[in-house]
Amino acid sequence: MRVVFINPPMAVTEQIYTKRVARQYTSSAYVLPNTSIAYLAAYLLKAGIEVRIIDAFALRLSIEETAEQVRQYDPGAVCYSLCTQNFLNSLSWIKGIKERTGKPTIVGGLQMSIYPREVLSYPEIDYGVIGDGWETLPELLRSLEDRADPSEVAGICYRKDGEYRVTEPRPGNLALEDVPFMARQLLPNDRYTTVMTRQWPITIMLSALGCPLRCAYCDVPAGRYQARSPEHVVEEIAECVNRFGIREILFQDETFTLNRSRVLKICDLIRSRGLEVDWSVRARPDYVDREILQAMKGAGLSKINFGIESGNPEMLKKMNRDIPLDVIRQAVRWTKEEGITTLGFFIIGFPGETPDDIRDTIRFALELDCDFIQVNKMVPQPPSPVYRELVERTGIDYWREYTLGNAAILAELPGIGSSFEPAALDRWQRKFFRTYYYRPGYMFQRLKKIGSIKELAGLARAALSIR
Repeated sequence: MRVVFINPPMAVTEQIYTKRVARQYTSSAYVLPNTSIAYLAAYLLKAGIEVRIIDAFALRLSIEETAEQVRQYDPGAVCYSLCTQNFLNSLSWIKGIKERTGKPTIVGGLQMSIYPREVLSYPEIDYGVIGDGWETLPELLRSLEDRADPSEVAGICYRKDGEYRVTEPRPGNLALEDVPFMARQLLPNDRYTTVMTRQWPITIMLSALGCPLRCAYCDVPAGRYQARSPEHVVEEIAECVNRFGIREILFQDETFTLNRSRVLKICDLIRSRGLEVDWSVRARPDYVDREILQAMKGAGLSKINFGIESGNPEMLKKMNRDIPLDVIRQAVRWTKEEGITTLGFFIIGFPGETPDDIRDTIRFALELDCDFIQVNKMVPQPPSPVYRELVERTGIDYWREYTLGNAAILAELPGIGSSFEPAALDRWQRKFFRTYYYRPGYMFQRLKKIGSIKELAGLARAALSIR
C-alpha cells in the first residue's frame, strides 16, 4: 500500500487580518511544515506503508502540477489534514486533484471532529478520520487495499449507498513516545521560512499536545494535555541537527513552559549533548521566571512568542487570562535582559471590548516594546468557549455554514459582541500595526539587527503589507 499526503497552499482568512496582511501571510510570511501530516507520515512508515508528502504550499505547485506528481506516484489514496479556517480553499484542491486522478480521498484533522457530516457532504471526499489518526489511518488504508468493509474500522465516517455512516469512536490513548519523529526526509526543508527567521533551514516541533489553561478564545480542545519526556524531545532535536542540518526549531506547543521542571531538564540535556541550534517557543507571561529564561537562553533559545492579548485588565478577565499587567511587564523585561527576542500576540475586538480598551492595549504594547507584535482581529472559532456562547446566543453556527459552502457568512464574525463593525475593526488593526511598526526609533533599531539580505527582504514585505 502506498499513500500520498498533500499540503495545499494556506489561504489566511481576511477576517483575521487586513487584506494586505492576509495576502502576505498566504504568500510568504509563514511557510512551515504541516505537523499533523509529517508526524502521521512517520507513523505510517513505521507501520510498513509507503508514503510521500507533496507540500504544494512550500513548493508553490499548481493543482495540475500536484496532480501530475500524484499520477506518477500512483497511490492507493490521497490524504489531507483539514483546518477549519482553510477548509474551502483545501476543498478546491481536493476537488481538483480528485477530478484529475480519481484516487480515493481521505481527510482528517480537527475539522473532522467538529463537522464530520458537513465535510462528508462533498462527493469528492470519500472517508474522514475522526479524532487521532495514528491507529485509524493505517487500518483504513489496509481495509481499502483488501477491499474490506470499512464499517469494521473504528473512528471513521464515510458514505454507503449515498448515506452518511459513522463507526464507533476510537479512544485516543496512544502515548506520544510511541509516535516516531516527524518524517522530515519527506519534506522540502530548505523551503520553510518565517518573517522573523534568521537562520535556515528551519523546522517545527511539538513537545506536547493540547493545553489545560482554557482561554475563552482558544480553539484547542480543552481537557487534554499530553507532554513528551525531555529525553524524547531532545532526541528529536538531535536528529534535526545531526541528520537534517536544521539551524532553527520553532516549538508549536500552546504553552511550552507549563511544566517548569520538564523545561529545565530539556535545557540540561541540550547542553550536555552539545546541540547547537536556535529555537523558539510560545509561552504565557505568568509561566516564565528569571531562572527558566536563563536556562532556555543557555540552551539556545532565541525567541519567545508571548500571549499578551490585551493591555486592559477587565478584558483579560473576560478572556479567562487574568494575568496582572505587572507580571507581563516583568516577564517581557526579564526576557529582553537575557537577550531573547520577544514577540507579543494581541487580540482586538473581543466581546465587550470598546475603543478605549483597544487604546489601552496599543499603549501597553508600546510600553512593552517587544521586538515584534502580531495583532489578530477576534474571530470566534470552534470549539472555543466564546464560539459556543456565540452559537447559543445567535442560533447560527457560522463555521458550519461556512463548511457547507457559505463563505460570505464569515464577514459577520469579526467584532461580534464588541462595539465594532468589521470595517471599523479592520481600521483599528491597521492603526495598531502602523502605530507600532512605523516608529522611527523602532525601525532604526530593527535595521541594526538585520543579519542577512534574505531577512531584510522578509521584513520589508511585512512592513509594506501594513501600509
